Amino acid sequence: MDLFNSNNIKGRSKDAIMDRQAVDFKHFAESKMNEAPGRFVGYSDETAVKVLKEEFSMYKNASPSKEGKVEAKKSKIPSYKSIADALKTAEYGQIFTTAHADRIYVITRGTWGGKSNDKVVKGFPLSTDMEKIKTYSKRTKVKHGGSSIDSLDKDEVTPTMLKKKNNKDKFKDKK
Repeated sequence: MDLFNSNNIKGRSKDAIMDRQAVDFKHFAESKMNEAPGRFVGYSDETAVKVLKEEFSMYKNASPSKEGKVEAKKSKIPSYKSIADALKTAEYGQIFTTAHADRIYVITRGTWGGKSNDKVVKGFPLSTDMEKIKTYSKRTKVKHGGSSIDSLDKDEVTPTMLKKKNNKDKFKDKK
Protein backbone atom coordinates (compact mmCIF):
# COMPACT_ATOMS: atom_id res chain seq x y z
CA MET A 1 0.00 0.00 0.00
CA ASP A 2 1.54 3.30 -1.09
CA LEU A 3 -0.04 5.88 1.21
CA PHE A 4 2.19 8.72 0.14
CA ASN A 5 1.67 8.76 -3.60
CA SER A 6 0.45 11.91 -5.32
CA ASN A 7 -3.18 10.68 -5.37
CA ASN A 8 -3.43 10.85 -1.57
CA ILE A 9 -1.99 14.36 -1.46
CA LYS A 10 -4.68 16.25 -3.32
CA GLY A 11 -3.99 19.75 -4.63
CA ARG A 12 -0.53 20.09 -3.09
CA SER A 13 2.87 19.51 -4.56
CA LYS A 14 5.19 16.99 -2.98
CA ASP A 15 7.69 19.75 -2.19
CA ALA A 16 5.08 21.65 -0.18
CA ILE A 17 4.21 18.50 1.76
CA MET A 18 7.74 17.62 2.76
CA ASP A 19 7.95 20.04 5.66
CA ARG A 20 9.03 18.74 9.05
CA GLN A 21 5.60 17.64 10.23
CA ALA A 22 4.92 15.76 7.00
CA VAL A 23 8.24 13.96 7.30
CA ASP A 24 7.45 13.08 10.92
CA PHE A 25 4.01 11.82 9.91
CA LYS A 26 5.48 9.74 7.10
CA HIS A 27 7.93 8.05 9.48
CA PHE A 28 5.17 7.49 12.04
CA ALA A 29 2.80 5.99 9.45
CA GLU A 30 5.50 3.75 7.99
CA SER A 31 6.42 2.44 11.45
CA LYS A 32 2.74 1.73 12.23
CA MET A 33 2.32 -0.04 8.89
CA ASN A 34 5.42 -2.18 9.59
CA GLU A 35 4.14 -3.10 13.08
CA ALA A 36 0.84 -4.44 11.72
CA PRO A 37 1.12 -5.04 7.97
CA GLY A 38 -2.45 -6.33 7.50
CA ARG A 39 -4.13 -3.68 9.63
CA PHE A 40 -5.71 -1.72 6.76
CA VAL A 41 -6.48 -4.56 4.38
CA GLY A 42 -9.78 -3.81 2.65
CA TYR A 43 -9.76 -0.11 3.52
CA SER A 44 -9.13 2.69 1.05
CA ASP A 45 -5.85 4.58 1.22
CA GLU A 46 -7.72 7.77 2.21
CA THR A 47 -9.30 5.97 5.19
CA ALA A 48 -5.95 4.57 6.28
CA VAL A 49 -4.31 8.00 6.05
CA LYS A 50 -7.17 9.56 8.02
CA VAL A 51 -6.85 7.00 10.83
CA LEU A 52 -3.08 7.35 10.92
CA LYS A 53 -3.29 11.16 11.01
CA GLU A 54 -5.63 10.94 13.99
CA GLU A 55 -3.25 8.58 15.80
CA PHE A 56 -0.33 10.81 14.89
CA SER A 57 -2.02 13.90 16.33
CA MET A 58 -2.73 12.02 19.60
CA TYR A 59 0.89 10.83 19.65
CA LYS A 60 2.31 14.31 19.06
CA ASN A 61 0.04 16.02 21.61
CA ALA A 62 0.99 13.51 24.32
CA SER A 63 4.67 13.86 23.66
CA PRO A 64 6.84 12.97 26.66
CA SER A 65 9.11 15.89 25.81
CA LYS A 66 6.35 18.37 26.70
CA GLU A 67 7.39 20.69 29.49
CA GLY A 68 4.89 22.52 31.64
CA LYS A 69 4.72 26.28 31.78
CA VAL A 70 7.35 27.74 34.10
CA GLU A 71 5.98 29.93 36.87
CA ALA A 72 7.57 31.04 40.12
CA LYS A 73 4.76 29.63 42.27
CA LYS A 74 5.02 26.27 40.51
CA SER A 75 8.69 26.04 41.47
CA LYS A 76 7.86 26.57 45.15
CA ILE A 77 5.70 23.46 45.52
CA PRO A 78 6.65 19.77 45.38
CA SER A 79 6.86 18.25 41.92
CA TYR A 80 6.14 14.57 41.34
CA LYS A 81 6.97 12.46 38.32
CA SER A 82 3.28 11.79 37.71
CA ILE A 83 -0.09 12.22 39.37
CA ALA A 84 -0.17 8.48 40.10
CA ASP A 85 3.09 8.77 42.07
CA ALA A 86 1.66 11.61 44.12
CA LEU A 87 -1.52 9.68 44.87
CA LYS A 88 0.51 6.71 46.10
CA THR A 89 2.79 8.65 48.44
CA ALA A 90 1.12 11.89 49.53
CA GLU A 91 -1.71 12.53 51.96
CA TYR A 92 -5.00 14.39 51.64
CA GLY A 93 -4.56 18.13 51.14
CA GLN A 94 -1.07 17.84 49.64
CA ILE A 95 -0.39 20.56 47.04
CA PHE A 96 1.82 19.40 44.16
CA THR A 97 2.52 19.64 40.45
CA THR A 98 4.18 17.52 37.78
CA ALA A 99 6.92 18.50 35.36
CA HIS A 100 4.66 18.12 32.33
CA ALA A 101 1.60 19.91 33.76
CA ASP A 102 0.42 23.48 33.46
CA ARG A 103 -1.66 23.02 36.59
CA ILE A 104 -1.33 22.82 40.36
CA TYR A 105 -3.06 19.88 42.06
CA VAL A 106 -4.45 19.11 45.51
CA ILE A 107 -5.14 15.56 46.67
CA THR A 108 -8.70 15.08 47.89
CA ARG A 109 -11.17 12.23 48.46
CA GLY A 110 -13.25 10.84 45.62
CA THR A 111 -16.91 11.44 46.38
CA TRP A 112 -18.68 9.71 43.49
CA GLY A 113 -19.51 6.50 45.33
CA GLY A 114 -18.17 3.12 44.29
CA LYS A 115 -16.88 4.26 40.93
CA SER A 116 -14.34 6.74 42.35
CA ASN A 117 -10.98 6.04 43.90
CA ASP A 118 -10.20 6.85 47.52
CA LYS A 119 -7.72 9.56 46.49
CA VAL A 120 -8.24 11.85 43.51
CA VAL A 121 -6.86 15.24 42.52
CA LYS A 122 -8.43 18.60 41.96
CA GLY A 123 -6.50 20.66 39.44
CA PHE A 124 -6.14 24.43 39.40
CA PRO A 125 -4.82 26.51 36.48
CA LEU A 126 -1.59 28.40 37.13
CA SER A 127 -3.54 31.65 37.01
CA THR A 128 -5.40 30.72 40.23
CA ASP A 129 -4.43 32.74 43.30
CA MET A 130 -2.15 30.64 45.51
CA GLU A 131 -4.12 31.64 48.62
CA LYS A 132 -7.24 30.04 47.15
CA ILE A 133 -5.30 26.81 46.54
CA LYS A 134 -3.86 26.85 50.07
CA THR A 135 -7.32 27.41 51.55
CA TYR A 136 -8.70 24.47 49.59
CA SER A 137 -5.78 22.35 50.78
CA LYS A 138 -6.32 23.26 54.45
CA ARG A 139 -10.06 22.55 54.22
CA THR A 140 -9.33 19.19 52.57
CA LYS A 141 -6.93 18.29 55.37
CA VAL A 142 -9.63 19.06 57.92
CA LYS A 143 -12.35 17.17 56.07
CA HIS A 144 -10.35 14.08 55.06
CA GLY A 145 -6.85 14.22 56.50
CA GLY A 146 -7.45 14.36 60.23
CA SER A 147 -6.38 17.96 60.84
CA SER A 148 -8.17 19.93 63.52
CA ILE A 149 -10.90 22.40 62.60
CA ASP A 150 -9.06 24.90 64.77
CA SER A 151 -6.37 25.20 62.07
CA LEU A 152 -8.84 27.07 59.83
CA ASP A 153 -9.87 30.71 59.98
CA LYS A 154 -13.49 31.31 60.99
CA ASP A 155 -14.49 32.28 57.43
CA GLU A 156 -13.03 29.02 56.04
CA VAL A 157 -15.14 26.74 58.27
CA THR A 158 -18.25 25.28 56.66
CA PRO A 159 -21.46 24.43 58.53
CA THR A 160 -20.83 20.73 57.88
CA MET A 161 -17.46 20.97 59.63
CA LEU A 162 -19.06 22.70 62.61
CA LYS A 163 -21.74 20.02 62.80
CA LYS A 164 -19.10 17.26 62.83
CA LYS A 165 -17.11 19.11 65.51
CA ASN A 166 -20.20 19.57 67.69
CA ASN A 167 -21.02 15.87 67.37
CA LYS A 168 -17.47 14.94 68.43
CA ASP A 169 -17.65 17.32 71.39
CA LYS A 170 -20.96 15.81 72.51
CA PHE A 171 -19.44 12.32 72.23
CA LYS A 172 -16.47 13.41 74.38
CA ASP A 173 -18.78 14.84 77.05
CA LYS A 174 -20.67 11.53 77.36
CA LYS A 175 -17.52 9.59 78.22
